[in-house]
Amino acid sequence: MSKKSIYADSSMNTTIALFLLSAMMIGFSIYLTGHYFALKFPTGLETGSMCNLNSFFNCDKTTLSAASNIAGVPISIFGIIIGAFVMLGIFIKNIKYERTVFLLLILNMVGCVFLFCYSLFALGGLCPFCTLYYIVSGVTVWMFYKKSGYAAPNLPILAAFGLIMFVTAMLVKANVEKRSEVSSAVANDLIRQYYSLPNLGAPAIASEFKIATAENAPIQMQVFSDFECPACRALSDMMPQILARYGGKINIQYFFYPLDHNCNPSMDRPLHQQACRAAYYSVCMPRDQFGVVHDEIFHNQDRLGDFLDTKIKDNKLEACVADPKTKAAVVAIINAATPFNIRSTPSFMLNGVKIEGVLPADQLFAIMDEIVKRAK
Repeated sequence: MSKKSIYADSSMNTTIALFLLSAMMIGFSIYLTGHYFALKFPTGLETGSMCNLNSFFNCDKTTLSAASNIAGVPISIFGIIIGAFVMLGIFIKNIKYERTVFLLLILNMVGCVFLFCYSLFALGGLCPFCTLYYIVSGVTVWMFYKKSGYAAPNLPILAAFGLIMFVTAMLVKANVEKRSEVSSAVANDLIRQYYSLPNLGAPAIASEFKIATAENAPIQMQVFSDFECPACRALSDMMPQILARYGGKINIQYFFYPLDHNCNPSMDRPLHQQACRAAYYSVCMPRDQFGVVHDEIFHNQDRLGDFLDTKIKDNKLEACVADPKTKAAVVAIINAATPFNIRSTPSFMLNGVKIEGVLPADQLFAIMDEIVKRAK
């Protein structure tokens, strides 16, 4: 059995490095946990995430996936615990504890590799903060390998670790269930917030691109969206529920807002590099087919470039997509967002009130139900 100890025998530099690595594991995991709850259980009408860098490096894409949680418990919770275990070892300097932490780090790294591959190949993108956690975890386990060496863990300590993780997971699960139970109260608060926000009116131009057509409906919705945005896809996935519930009572106009400097004057970098092209393709297709086109683009978001190549070629739209007039039509729709200070996608106007992000269906329905109720 190796006698080396990273906690007891290492230099001050190694100890500081280990402390910083464990602090980063905790910090990244805390951010990811907060983002999970903010996205799953929003408490306001304006949201956003600093880690949605582009269509590939995107936190929402992974947070909205099935791998983000176990029975509703965000897996980032375990990153906080493992980071805390690593940091605690710096102070207790116990060899049995160290060997057990090493095993946890190995298991953690196996999980990191699995999640990395799942994100990369199944989701077609990576969460920036998750990726940073993977890197920090890899460096930490490498340091243990070089300066400690693997040996059998202490079973009582391992059992204690397992118990701590289980109890923590159950407490978090109870919190998740409580949040779900109080969703009606949150919905009532969102209704209050909604009616307290200023009415900004409708865009200066009406969009020809309609998801639901009911000109004089009590619910008027203008969606500013990006075909390459994962959160926009989540809102798109809600549209069948919205149409089923409010058919004939809602008018939904789609406004292109690609986060791509190739057609969006407010962007200075190509965040979503297929988004403008997807908008051009939509403009070139018949207007009465937009609902189908909208759904197809979002359903093929993970392979958007290949999808557009095929569709543009099959429909002989190469000249239309490349026509400056097509770009001008998209830019005119983008510019309609300027008075509303659109900062992220999706954002939408609901009877003149701006809402940013994706609300859970029950909360959005609560606001819409109230609009219909007051319209009567």
